[in-house]
Amino acid sequence: MQFTRQAQQQPQQLMTCPQCDNVVPIGAPFCNICGTRLYPPPTTAQASAAAAASGAAASAATTPAQPGAAPTAPAPPDSYDEEEDEEEEDYEYEEGEEEEEGESGKATQTAAPPPAPGEIHSLLQRLEEQVGQIDVYFPANLPDKAQKINAWKKQLQRASACARLLERPQIQQIESQQALRLRHHIAEAARALDYTREYTVKLVGHAGAGKSTLLAALIGRDIFPRLAGGAVTGVRTRVRLCRDDEPEEMHVHFLTRAAFGHLLSQTQQAIKTAPTQKMREALAAELNILLKASEAFGDTYLKDDQPYVEIVPRERWKTESRRYIEEPARDSEEPRLTRVIDYVEYRVHAGPRSVLPPNSVLVDLPGGAAGQIYHDLMLREELKQVDALLLVIGNNRFGDDERIQRIFEEVRQAVLQNRAFDVASRMLFLVVTHWDEINSPASQEKALGSLRPFLRELPPGYASYHRHGSRHTYFFYPLRALDALLATLGLAGTSLDEERQQEGREYAGRLLGVYPELLKVAPSLPPTTSAQEFEQVTREQHEAMLQYSGLPELTHDLQVFLTENRYEVQLRHAETQLAMALQLTEDLCWEQMSQLGVESHDLQELQQEMRSRQARRSAARFEHLQRRTNAMLDAWNDALRQFDSAISSEKSVFQRVLQTAHERAAQRVKIRITQGHFDHYIKVGNRRPEDSPAMEIGNRWTDIDGWGLIKALRQSLCMALERELNDPARTLAEAFLMPIAYKEEVDGSLDINRVALGEFGGELDEIQKAYNKLKRSIREKARDICLYVTLGELLNEEKYAPTRENPAVGALYRLTNAQGKAEEIIQQARRLMAPILDTICNGLARSTEQRIARLFRYELDKLQERQVYDSDRLEAQPVSQNGTFSDIVTRLYSHLTERVHTSEALRQQLDNLQAQREAALDQWVDLIQEVEALKTIHRQE
Repeated sequence: MQFTRQAQQQPQQLMTCPQCDNVVPIGAPFCNICGTRLYPPPTTAQASAAAAASGAAASAATTPAQPGAAPTAPAPPDSYDEEEDEEEEDYEYEEGEEEEEGESGKATQTAAPPPAPGEIHSLLQRLEEQVGQIDVYFPANLPDKAQKINAWKKQLQRASACARLLERPQIQQIESQQALRLRHHIAEAARALDYTREYTVKLVGHAGAGKSTLLAALIGRDIFPRLAGGAVTGVRTRVRLCRDDEPEEMHVHFLTRAAFGHLLSQTQQAIKTAPTQKMREALAAELNILLKASEAFGDTYLKDDQPYVEIVPRERWKTESRRYIEEPARDSEEPRLTRVIDYVEYRVHAGPRSVLPPNSVLVDLPGGAAGQIYHDLMLREELKQVDALLLVIGNNRFGDDERIQRIFEEVRQAVLQNRAFDVASRMLFLVVTHWDEINSPASQEKALGSLRPFLRELPPGYASYHRHGSRHTYFFYPLRALDALLATLGLAGTSLDEERQQEGREYAGRLLGVYPELLKVAPSLPPTTSAQEFEQVTREQHEAMLQYSGLPELTHDLQVFLTENRYEVQLRHAETQLAMALQLTEDLCWEQMSQLGVESHDLQELQQEMRSRQARRSAARFEHLQRRTNAMLDAWNDALRQFDSAISSEKSVFQRVLQTAHERAAQRVKIRITQGHFDHYIKVGNRRPEDSPAMEIGNRWTDIDGWGLIKALRQSLCMALERELNDPARTLAEAFLMPIAYKEEVDGSLDINRVALGEFGGELDEIQKAYNKLKRSIREKARDICLYVTLGELLNEEKYAPTRENPAVGALYRLTNAQGKAEEIIQQARRLMAPILDTICNGLARSTEQRIARLFRYELDKLQERQVYDSDRLEAQPVSQNGTFSDIVTRLYSHLTERVHTSEALRQQLDNLQAQREAALDQWVDLIQEVEALKTIHRQE
């Protein structure tokens, strides 16, 4: 009858779930906290094997559905099935849409910033104020319920203490990204500990399955309109359980004009891409229905900005609710108000027999597989987000495998999306209504034979988690829905209206027919009964009939699942998030203390050091000076790392500027070519008749000095590069000097005046001049390296002096055979010189870029430390010496330590800084101690 569980294995190798940061075994397909699929779904064979070996994962916590948007029109169907019963025509839709929606959903996800600390504190404060009624929000009476609720309260107090940490000045001063991470973890814990968060349970099934009757029985209120004829429920009907101090109302939420327009455009697009004529006709009929609804109701109910909401008070529900909920018969020509309605929400009081706590939502969806395209779209939209799902089948459809198949396929895709098989199995409840009509072994066997094929469409292993019925042999809940409703109304003392009077008499008759079975359920009942009217049935008989209807088993299992889901998922998720928040806080504390010069991570050692700080006041001054000057070395190294990152990127600025400089230099030479500066290497003249009598008068001769031309082009390119390399050299130097300037102006770690605490004069002025000279030398060194490497590379004649075998040079030499005027030959020569220049320039920038950067980096390294040979002996080893920058830092520290003895102002400033550091250390130590206490306080009794 109840859910069964399997043992969970504990592998040693672990990983972190990207969704909820839970620690899970490596190779696990799903997260056992949030149910997120960690690896791609297995194949059919793999899925069946995984189902047999899957461990017990906790239930998946899903966010309740947020209505307010029109369903999205699907892709056109693959086929349209014709059936003999035209009133029950069905439409098949393309497979794979679920997959596309999942991908688009991931693409549109954005990392929203966590709520402000004040919002987190307000939420936790509200939860603490209502903690006296916390047991109301956990409806199932599970074993050790008191201990579990007590654990929830402790985590709530722990979360409040963690939220107060966000108000500490130290936390507010840390880096923004780290603070956002900390806020995210605490906000996630607060959200998970929100025990007032609504449960969302949805009812899905075919038309006429009895979903509305079952929903009325679940809430114990006969509030829904009685639909007759061919009418069905046409909109999603939500029932929100409100508190007793809130009014009972019905809220009708209409679509906005934009949402309705989107639905129209999607339907029109589907008509164009429909694969069959019958599908196009069906979609065209749907479009006509939408247009009629827009014409009849658009001006009244479709608004531009906010959706229009109509509120119907409790006393008018019976007379007006049908107008908003009823979907007329398919052959009806009247305009359909349901097409402009988003959803209808009943707000009813959660009575003492309520299945769920206040603020929970139960949703009755229009029947699927009834040929209503709009209903099928709505079903797909609602299945995206759900806590628990009641899949309802009436025995009037047992043999209708083909139509119910589509609903099962939609449900299967929805519940298995990013969920483990056991989680999907436990959140799905298959309910078979009208079980009172199964009155013989033959009809029972026929029903079971029709239901067994549906097991293939349920999550793998579903039957192992569900054992229901009086003998615990059914994988579904056999339910007498109408009897359950009438019994619930009888227990509440509700009088039946005129529409229910005949059903009440039939209920009394059925009670008489199953009275022997009721005596087994409740032996304390009188041995006989003579009730013929609903009003004559006693309260004890109503209670027995309710137990016999099968509804208590369904409600109990539903409560158990939702309550266990809240305990196992939300509470564990909160514990995980709080543990991560506390660990992050502790790491931030030690990181900040490391920046203050504390190396030890032992609290006891740190406390002893703090007690002896007064005795070390004099030594602390020199330690502080050493930390300040060492920070200059750290800042210099950090600037070097930024330089490496900027230069080594695939598309660095230096690479682009260097390439541009080479292109500009080549363009300069090409302009000189067009101006005729290289024409003298092409000699054209006339042959005289006496030189060759056989020649005709007027023939030309051409002589080309190719090697001289190539040398001249290379020399001209060198001069142009010497001019154009200024920009690349400046860019190269600034890749290092810009981080240096930032650390001088903003950070102050490389500002000698700030490092010296405002001291000046004498040796300090000389140190400042030496530092400024060093920065100028870096710019000069960058230009020298750019010229040295580039021009040295260009001198390589094997690479950059093309021979006559080169196609570009060969084309120029072929001019010796050309005929024509001298001016024409010269013009042709000029055009052929440009490709020769391109050959010379080819790859020059790419071949020198890395060499320039590495040589410049080598020169920067020498400013910190350099290797020199002190001896002329070949076997002598090099020794390390301080570079120019290290010498400046050493001189600065040495001079400041001398000034400590002579400058009272410097001693005072150092003492003030030390006092601030000690005060900051005290605050961080207190914070670490509080974090350590919060890590274990929830485990103490």
